[in-house]
Amino acid sequence: MITLGIDPGTLFTGFGLVEKIGNSCRAVHYGVISTHAKDEMPKRLKQIYDELARVIEQYRPAKVSLETAFCGKNVQSALKLGQVRGVVMILSMNYGLALSEYAPREVKKAITGNGNAAKAQVEFMVKNLLALQSAKARADAFDALAIALCDALFQRDILLTSSASPLLKSKDWKSFLDANPHLIVSS
Repeated sequence: MITLGIDPGTLFTGFGLVEKIGNSCRAVHYGVISTHAKDEMPKRLKQIYDELARVIEQYRPAKVSLETAFCGKNVQSALKLGQVRGVVMILSMNYGLALSEYAPREVKKAITGNGNAAKAQVEFMVKNLLALQSAKARADAFDALAIALCDALFQRDILLTSSASPLLKSKDWKSFLDANPHLIVSS
């Protein structure tokens, strides 16, 4: 199964496709969508949508994994990031892809074992786990691969059809968690 990981950003949106085969994973394709800072936001959002749509059409991932919003001190940055995340969500819906979201700390912990790992540590581990030692790319691409790899390890889906939701098949939270231990994230 191929997962498309996305590290959203208004100037640089990283993407990475990871295929899980049994207990191992391999990088299929990765890169960065670069927009121009002087372009108006609608044009930048459309560019991100169009380029990610081309990636989906070419590689046919089964699902999308997305980094959750990081709430820093700059409200404008958070709002713009939310717009890019919305584009990714709509794209996922339009292509009928399951969507998973992971907090930056979750991704870092899954990849390095440390939720406070530095970007360089994440990149190092992604390169090692996916046998990309000599690969060159922006950090955003390696972050996207880390998100996809995290999803391949945890396979936590926000299911798009309510009838398929395992939560709806459970009578309560305890039975849901007992049936889905892979969804439990400890800090």
